[in-house]
Amino acid sequence: MIAVLTGISVVLALVIVLVVAYHLIGIFVALKRGADHLQNLADGLIKVRDDTAPLNGRVDGISARLEALAPPLLAANGNLAAIVGVARGMTAEKKE
Repeated sequence: MIAVLTGISVVLALVIVLVVAYHLIGIFVALKRGADHLQNLADGLIKVRDDTAPLNGRVDGISARLEALAPPLLAANGNLAAIVGVARGMTAEKKE
């Protein structure tokens, strides 16, 4: 009787160890995949950083040129607003 119970205990212990090992291996694989994906993401971000580094100087130049364009564009906007105001005044006179 003791031999049977010992055999059952050993089999149950072995089954428990195998189930725990299976789950630990699954966790390891999931963590490894996650680490690989994070490494790929980091590599991609490094590539984006390296590829866009030359743009910094160009963006500053573009920004300066756009700032220089602002006053003439605002003046043109004011002129267009005046034209619209005159046109509205002319159409209002025709309706009366």
